[in-house]
Amino acid sequence: MLENNKITEQTLTGTTFTNWLKLLYENRFKISLRYFPRALFISVITLLTSPFVLYEKLRYAKRIRRTVFKQQPIFIVGHWRSGTTFLHSLMIQDKQFGYVTNVHAFMPNIFLCSGKLFQGLLRRFLPAKRRMDNIRLGLHEPQEDEYALANLTNYSLYHGIAFPKNIRFYARYCSMEGLPRKIVKKWTRVFLNFLKKVTYEAGGKQLILKNPAHTYRIGLLLKLFPEAKFIHIYRNPFDVFPSTLRMYEKMFPYFFLQKPFSMKEGKEIIFDLYEEMFQRFFMEKQLIPKGNLIEIKYETFIQNPLQGLEQIYSGLNLQGFEKVKDHFQHYVAAQKNYQRNVHTLDKELEQEIATRWKFTLERLGYKKLKRLDNRIERKNIRKHLRGRKEPCEE
Repeated sequence: MLENNKITEQTLTGTTFTNWLKLLYENRFKISLRYFPRALFISVITLLTSPFVLYEKLRYAKRIRRTVFKQQPIFIVGHWRSGTTFLHSLMIQDKQFGYVTNVHAFMPNIFLCSGKLFQGLLRRFLPAKRRMDNIRLGLHEPQEDEYALANLTNYSLYHGIAFPKNIRFYARYCSMEGLPRKIVKKWTRVFLNFLKKVTYEAGGKQLILKNPAHTYRIGLLLKLFPEAKFIHIYRNPFDVFPSTLRMYEKMFPYFFLQKPFSMKEGKEIIFDLYEEMFQRFFMEKQLIPKGNLIEIKYETFIQNPLQGLEQIYSGLNLQGFEKVKDHFQHYVAAQKNYQRNVHTLDKELEQEIATRWKFTLERLGYKKLKRLDNRIERKNIRKHLRGRKEPCEE
């Protein structure tokens, strides 16, 4: 696993000083010496923002408490590197929806009162593009709400990025299964409060949320939002694995606070997290009321995004597709210069994927070693896009 000495690009700068101390205690204050400047930077920022955290609570508590969800959220779920970001970015072109931005995700405690000061700082700390795929990272671009949850609680898989020695400990917060009731209750309270804050700022709009970690917790989400709608986007596992591994290699090193896990360990983590995700999803998706779930294949979706969106709107009974069709078309056209990463697999790893993820390959309708047909698939995609390069893969 590659390492990086960048100090300021830390997602945990949006947490509270108290929560930061709890994380340090939970990890026995074990920070690698080379990453000590990162930990110090997080400590300083969280201390400086502490008065603003208190101010926002005092000023907005009643308003947030009174905020109601006029319509229950739409959740985009699916494994990392499966097209969730592209789908999310496309759907928010419909202005009837509210969504979580980078400001919300990385400043969840102070985004209502942050003003230009802290947003300006975030702009300086935030890279212009994502490390693993060069997708733009503007302040108001859509982001996963899991980053906000990681800044608001200790209960997130994403803490395992900063503290890789305990990544399997933090993985239990994906499904929340078997955890003490008080932890699940606190997570639920914090999650709902955060969504109310985003809804309040969005003027009461229906939220469309993207979070791969939610794929593990369909049952829990349905307890909170019985009529929520779900869009599951899935992708060829032989492409998902190397793309996820690239994310580990290109993005994670910027956030490590401890010695990173080895490449071998990283591969095993990918295998295990994927297997648990789909075992749970295949079991819990049966709980979703009829008409509230639509599943789309990434490879089909990128060939004709507009047709895919029309199917989503129709399948979930969402209104207004024809009114925003031109906006969707404009966004798709704007992605014409995006070039998707090309990944390779050695035969041994390819065979291991075919064996360990056999249940998913069969359930999702992929043939073993289908990557051999990628040349034909790419040719068809390019033909449809009339020479434009392929949309983003996450």
